[in-house]
Amino acid sequence: MIPQDMLRHHAHFSTMNLDQLQKVAAISNLRTFDDQELLLREGNRARVFCLVHEGSVDLLYQLGDGREVIAEMLTRGDAFGWSAMIEPHILTATCRGNGPGAVIEIEVEGLREICEADSNCGFRLQREVSRTLRNRLSSLRVQIAASM
Repeated sequence: MIPQDMLRHHAHFSTMNLDQLQKVAAISNLRTFDDQELLLREGNRARVFCLVHEGSVDLLYQLGDGREVIAEMLTRGDAFGWSAMIEPHILTATCRGNGPGAVIEIEVEGLREICEADSNCGFRLQREVSRTLRNRLSSLRVQIAASM
């Protein structure tokens, strides 16, 4: 469990009311990580939705030839593990610590239950997840264009 104020400062949860924040905080924890520590692995079942709290996290994609490439560096406030919120709940990227830091890990089964019980809360969170996906797609398009 983390203090609900820790969530309020992240865009994905900033519009939630106190009751909603308390419910999410109750299923969240703060996880510290070291440089190069594996946080999530592409292809695994998504069990947590994460927010970078301190430091940075590299987002890596596996290429067809087996190589991994860094697609983006995530910093404070950025979300990852969004696959936990969208079926089939399989991670589409690997996330690795870029130096020491901390992430807020939110247990996704509980988060989905909160969203299903409170459609307003679910809508707000899914809207933020959609923004994350849009921004990530735009970033990848720029990277692809720059490499041509």
